[in-house]
Amino acid sequence: MRLLLLLLLLPAASGVRVPRWVLDGHTCAPPWQVALFRGGRFVCGGTLVAPRWVLTAAHCHAPGPLTVSLGRPSHRQVRPGEPPGEGGSSSSSATPPPGEASPAPGEQRRQVRPFRFPGYNESSKDGDLMLLRLQVPAHLSRQVRPLPPARTCAAPGTTCQISGWGSTTSPQVTFPQELRCSQVRIVPELTCRRTYPDSITPNMVCAGEPHSRADTCQGDSGGPLVCNGRLQGITSWGPGVCGDPRKPGVYVNLCRYGRWLQDTMAQN
Repeated sequence: MRLLLLLLLLPAASGVRVPRWVLDGHTCAPPWQVALFRGGRFVCGGTLVAPRWVLTAAHCHAPGPLTVSLGRPSHRQVRPGEPPGEGGSSSSSATPPPGEASPAPGEQRRQVRPFRFPGYNESSKDGDLMLLRLQVPAHLSRQVRPLPPARTCAAPGTTCQISGWGSTTSPQVTFPQELRCSQVRIVPELTCRRTYPDSITPNMVCAGEPHSRADTCQGDSGGPLVCNGRLQGITSWGPGVCGDPRKPGVYVNLCRYGRWLQDTMAQN
């Protein structure tokens, strides 16, 4: 993981693996979206996939206890904090850390136990997924509802939804007041491989929008890619500058991990 300042200086080279935050989006409140905090600082997004389980990116793992926030009706205090395992950015102190305040009305907070995918490659970002077991199951409501992972892979051209609290501009950063959503489409595997030579594995899937700047960007890491009402992917990495229609975001291809997800949740 790189410091935010360094991320902003990186060129939009095809091989640059930059953790992601939603560009060209609108405010939204998907009930499965969660926020991960460490020491009161926002770290990553995630998805509630079962009453006791959250799915996020493996690169969101960090020393120290993680807390999951569910059902936040207002996200005005959520700001990206320090990247996992690194120092904080200059923006992290702009707002009081939400983890240090009392829970908002309707918000649930849970301590978690992490289960990082054992085949995760920190360099290539292959296998970039992690399950988090909630110490206390989520109380399900209209604002808090799980989204099951997809069992089959999405076809190229499928329209999907992305969401997160990341920057809404790039390369300059502008953090949104609330959670943002946008729509992207699944990119053919061959196009994805040509865009990022020697960087794409079968466990990754690209998604973008050829005629708009809709994209995840630095800070949306760990958040959901939702296709056909299922969790199809996890926001993983992308180029240094977001919103380039020629360079789609790269997501964990969850249809490749059904057995590990099922076994991990059943055995723990």
